[in-house]
Amino acid sequence: MNTLKSYAKVNLGLWVIGKRPDGYHDIVSYVHKVSLYDTITIKPYIKLRVRTSNPFIPENEGNIVYKAVRAFEDFTGLKADFDIFIQKKIPVGGGLGGGSSNAAVVLKYVNEYFDNPVSEKDLLKLASYVGADVPLFFKDGLIKISGKGEIIEETNERYTEELIIIYPNVQVETAGIYKKVSFDMLTNPDNLNIINSLLRDVKSLISASGNTLGNIVKEEFPVIKEVENTLKFLGYEPFITGSGSSVCALGTADKKLEDICKVKNWQLHKVRFL
Repeated sequence: MNTLKSYAKVNLGLWVIGKRPDGYHDIVSYVHKVSLYDTITIKPYIKLRVRTSNPFIPENEGNIVYKAVRAFEDFTGLKADFDIFIQKKIPVGGGLGGGSSNAAVVLKYVNEYFDNPVSEKDLLKLASYVGADVPLFFKDGLIKISGKGEIIEETNERYTEELIIIYPNVQVETAGIYKKVSFDMLTNPDNLNIINSLLRDVKSLISASGNTLGNIVKEEFPVIKEVENTLKFLGYEPFITGSGSSVCALGTADKKLEDICKVKNWQLHKVRFL
């Protein structure tokens, strides 16, 4: 049996720049992994089985990890029968990419288990088929993603700062938020050129960044705006990751913030960039 760590990500800015005929949206985002992770145990088995510690997450055919392994089988013609159990710690529907990370980690492991029959290039294509966010978890440090999320550019920057993540126990369905993006919300990509000059300093990047989806989700779920306002009141510079519901900020959590999170029943995660 092997044990794998499946890390979360945060978006340091996310702009929707266009709508696509296939129903997806063209985006630009800067993404970095953080130290919050799920634990995945995997071992050979008589069939493919995927289970999790969270009763609200679909198992087997309904799980993105199952889909990833089946896609690997279809591509290679190999039979990949494993018993996979995911101990969830990354909040579900929090904009932290937990499911996509799980799929990427298992896809990479299964490929290595069979002595890498799929090239890195084809593995990224396979990952993109499984889910728009899955390919980004094959890279480390700060990466730029574009297209529907499948175009990945490494920036050669890697942050080490501490940050806090607050999950207000609200699950957000990303597809539903994307459907609310109107043409007047789209960002002209030419307006993002200045961002490239700010990548060396994460604080500058966050200060200059926006989040098209974050602006929508705050109106849909007032508790997210409440978390954001609480962090601002305490002197933090908050930002929403992905389509929410998690709100992040650089720095460490003081006792006042810890107490507020306990009273409000918000999950507080103290992490750092990887």
